[in-house]
Amino acid sequence: MKRIILLSLNELNFDYIKYYISQGLLPNLKFIIDKYGYRKTYSEKEYHLLEPWIQWVSIHTGKFYNEHKVFRLGDITQADGLAQLWEIIEQKGYSVGAISPFNAANHTERSGFFVPDPWTQTKASGEPTLEKLAVAISGAVNNNASNKLTAKTLIHLLQGMMKYVKVSEYPKYISLSANIKKKASKVLILDNVLADVFINCFENKKPDFSSLFLNGAAHIQHHYMFNSKAYSGLQKNPSWYCPEEEDPLLDTLISYDKILERLLKLDARLVIATGLHQEPHNEKTFYWRLKDHVNFLKLIGIENFKNVVPRMSRDFLIECNSEKDAAIIQSKLETIYSEKDQLRIFEVDNRGKSLFAELVYPNEITKGFRIKSDTSLPLALDFYDYVAFVAIKNGKHNGTGYLIDTGENFKEEQDEIPVTAIFDHILSNYP
Repeated sequence: MKRIILLSLNELNFDYIKYYISQGLLPNLKFIIDKYGYRKTYSEKEYHLLEPWIQWVSIHTGKFYNEHKVFRLGDITQADGLAQLWEIIEQKGYSVGAISPFNAANHTERSGFFVPDPWTQTKASGEPTLEKLAVAISGAVNNNASNKLTAKTLIHLLQGMMKYVKVSEYPKYISLSANIKKKASKVLILDNVLADVFINCFENKKPDFSSLFLNGAAHIQHHYMFNSKAYSGLQKNPSWYCPEEEDPLLDTLISYDKILERLLKLDARLVIATGLHQEPHNEKTFYWRLKDHVNFLKLIGIENFKNVVPRMSRDFLIECNSEKDAAIIQSKLETIYSEKDQLRIFEVDNRGKSLFAELVYPNEITKGFRIKSDTSLPLALDFYDYVAFVAIKNGKHNGTGYLIDTGENFKEEQDEIPVTAIFDHILSNYP
């Protein structure tokens, strides 16, 4: 049996990769595609279920949504009795590890390392420095839109990098930091930290099964696909948003190609999956995020909650004391709309004692932007002061994903397989 690494390259578009390869770029991606081929996967049929936090749960459990019922990022922690790859393989007597598995709960008992994704409230496993780094990464990601990092977060990030990043890798961080204004730099710093931590932990612990999840390319495609030289559509990002000469997706893929080169040198069979892929979004849609969720809720007269947990991009979870409190908060949020065009600001999914809220207003928010309510707001708010601009949506989800396995040879013309089949594909290596 050869060790397996599940490399999760979230939502990569292989047509774009093949375009760049045709331009003489991405030698390592070219190598694995030429040598091992790839197979397409399919996922849910309904568009609202084509979310990565649903598809990765399907890959981790071998169950489609109608069986696992995990609909939101972070909900996996409430899914009792839902067995995932790591604990199943561990219970068979093998060693496991994971770095940032998407929407995965840490139910392992003796994993050498387990760093959850930045949005899922589950424990980290490993050395104390690794556990502190996991908390710091979560804090850095969730405060990225407002550019606020605490001193404690910075200290733990630096301590983690000093421990887990080889000195030989420092130049890439110096280069990324020197070009921090480039659109891909921040996400590439995070993805490279995750990759360096993974490689360090893998080399030290040598787990029989381990996984590494990288989300940077998905983020870049969502926000800057129109700047890609592989994009041939009519949409165009404004220059203030992304300079025309900049190609953040290419920058990201070049970085991934270098990470892949290092992973291929490890003593392991590499299984690469994307879950989904992205295609161009043909409407102009803005994404916004509350700067300070708790402060904003209190300002609009909402105080009867226990906790607020930021999720990815526009989303946040409100934990309430009772179903009655949750219903009141839901009513207040859902009746807030824009004075300018009467569009709703928030959508809310009521789960009883908790609410999953999304800031769904799709248009531009400028100084003097007023919000109203069917009831009443306690004070006149300039909503512009309470939100951070996240992005202009460029890419949208497509249910086709891709699978590469350095232990097998696939042909593109083979029939598509369900994304859930990746689960059995991996488990078959662990009798």
